[in-house]
Amino acid sequence: MTIQCRPLQGKDDAMRLRQFLIDTYTLMGREFNWETRRWEGSYWCVSDATLADPAWGANTILWETAEGMIVGAVIPDGPGDLALQIHPDYRALEDEILKWAEAHMAVAAEDGRCRLIAWAFDWDTEREKRLQRRGYVQSPNQCFKHRRRSVNDPVSDASVVEGYIIRSVQPTSADVERWVACTNATFNQAYAPEYHRNFQVYSPSHNYDLHIIAEARDGTFAAFAGLTVEVVNRYATFEPVGTHPDHRRKGLARAVMVEGLRRLQALGTADVVYVANWGTADAGQLYAAVGLQHYATFTVWEKTW
Repeated sequence: MTIQCRPLQGKDDAMRLRQFLIDTYTLMGREFNWETRRWEGSYWCVSDATLADPAWGANTILWETAEGMIVGAVIPDGPGDLALQIHPDYRALEDEILKWAEAHMAVAAEDGRCRLIAWAFDWDTEREKRLQRRGYVQSPNQCFKHRRRSVNDPVSDASVVEGYIIRSVQPTSADVERWVACTNATFNQAYAPEYHRNFQVYSPSHNYDLHIIAEARDGTFAAFAGLTVEVVNRYATFEPVGTHPDHRRKGLARAVMVEGLRRLQALGTADVVYVANWGTADAGQLYAAVGLQHYATFTVWEKTW
């Protein structure tokens, strides 16, 4: 069978890759490739100028059959960071994709050698063996702890301290600016409001009612929890979750997550909800407190040459 690779070209390809992620989840029955929220954030949470650029997205590479069926993809997730997406019936193609990535995505390490990282779940022994054969070495301290819980499990109460209200984000420029100010302060990043506005407008899965904030008396956003539902496979993803540094240790992040879970239950469109935290992050304790239990570890594998 002839399989060729080419750059992603525009919104239609972005939507085709989104459908590929949905279809491969159906086949695997679990997290394996990126969830749709992560792809939508990667593609649509950008500036106006970026979206207007005809070449936007061309650094994502698609592997297709002669009939145009996507069977694999490479999404750069940062310098020298390979996010490999694969159809479960075409796993042998991973060697070709890794070889391509080593030739086109590697960066210079501190010692001047080439460096590339890839990722594997701890249950995915097939990929782990393939990476080992190609000279990758596991970095066990660089990992994400993936967590999940049933949407229909009982949701505990989470009282909000006086001076804050819990509500959903509204489709206004004021809420966009406050959301971005809060997330930037939380994650020490520098997104412009137009990034988040474009995600809200163009992301097929975005739902204002499932993006919950804790608002302080002065109108600033103090904590946030975004939920995205993939309705075909009936799962939801918490992303992002956080609390502004000036409002921590008050239970606000837990309160907005609990409200999000209640809304998921009322909607009835998801059976399981996922979240992931960096292996050493304190967020794992928060997620455990709202019933999200660790079930898989997604670990870095590094190759230098």
